[in-house]
Amino acid sequence: MFLGDKGKENEFPNIRRNYDIIIDNPGLTLQKLSRNLGFYNIVPQGKRKEVEIVFDTERLLLTGSGLILRKKMTRERTYFSLVRISTMDNVQNREKKSFLGECEPNDVPSDFPVQIADAINKIFNNLFTINITDIVKHCEPYIRYEILADSFKLVSGTGYEAEFTFETLKVRDLRTGRKAKVRNFSLDMDTNPAYERERQHILDVIEHKCKELFYVNRNRFEIAQASVKVPEQKPGEQKAKKEKKQKKEKNQTEEQE
Repeated sequence: MFLGDKGKENEFPNIRRNYDIIIDNPGLTLQKLSRNLGFYNIVPQGKRKEVEIVFDTERLLLTGSGLILRKKMTRERTYFSLVRISTMDNVQNREKKSFLGECEPNDVPSDFPVQIADAINKIFNNLFTINITDIVKHCEPYIRYEILADSFKLVSGTGYEAEFTFETLKVRDLRTGRKAKVRNFSLDMDTNPAYERERQHILDVIEHKCKELFYVNRNRFEIAQASVKVPEQKPGEQKAKKEKKQKKEKNQTEEQE
């Protein structure tokens, strides 16, 4: 992993908004966007495949603290990154991302515990009083999701560009084995204040004209995590289930006798 190769920081970082796809008809959505956006061109960018693996300890100490340690694998490269999520209501303002560096496809966080621990301390301004290096050493793969995306670029007459994708997330909880498939519409826009009018126009069209899309205040990991979460049992449910099982076993025993 080549730490320090962070590239040039974007002056106006992108924001990503995710939408549930209630009616899965990309052609219909494309027609509505084309008809209502006005002087915008929708340019197909082709298909994209990526894989993200989120790492954490057995007790989920990192994600439970609002920190996502992930390895992302694209066609071009593989790298580690950190995402800190605050408790702010608006997902586009509550994420702080930090690029760690390139790595090999088989690398895991325990291969670079000191470097990753230093980055975590920096992103949290050294608020931790526990040994972060030791935590990183115990991080194992938690959730894996494969992203299959059909990408499109929005280009306005003013020169503003945004990107949206129709995504299929193939999710697997690597600890429980639970799997899920989720359809998602993702919109990426930069935050250059000179194009606030263009951004708001795009958001208004999606909100008022594309009723088959429903905005969700979650990032991709939170969507994946929720899709494979084990349903919580209500009080008394577990006891009733156990009694039902015991009764069934008793009946089977009596029948055999």
